[in-house]
Order: sequence, then C-alpha cells, then structure tokens
Amino acid sequence: MIWLIGWKTIIKRLWAGLHTCRRCLGHHPHDLQERTEWGTLFFVPLVPLRRERILTCSYCGLETRLSKAETGQFMEMAGPPDLRY
Repeated sequence: MIWLIGWKTIIKRLWAGLHTCRRCLGHHPHDLQERTEWGTLFFVPLVPLRRERILTCSYCGLETRLSKAETGQFMEMAGPPDLRY
C-alpha cells in the first residue's frame, strides 16, 4: 500500500491596516497573518505541526514574529482591521 504523506501551509489574514514600521519608521500598510503548517495524509490536513503569527510591512518587507499574547495585545491596540490594504 502506498502512503501519501506531506505538509501544507495555510495562511490566514488576521488584520490589515496602517501601522508604524519598526525599520522604516513610516506609517504604512501592514498585514498580520497566521501561518499554520499541517501534516497531511492523502492531501488532507490532519495535524498542525507549526503555527506562527507574522506582522509584515508592505513598504519595506520587515517581518516580525509575534507570540499569541503579543498578537492579542496588538489587535487590541491597533483597532478594527481595514482590509482595503
């Protein structure tokens, strides 16, 4: 019997809007994404292997990894998302 195993990354957008970047110090559009890597069997995601939350500046490309607690604090501080960006 042949077993088809592998992994798949699923990206979920949690927040988008204007935020001050740590590198370029400008007030530019940012995306907050949750990337989850899943173990798959026959192309069906079964087990989450790794989960990371990343805040990305769309101007300079700086990616900042956030913990779950930091993500909650950021979403409270940043306000409602503006998904136009």
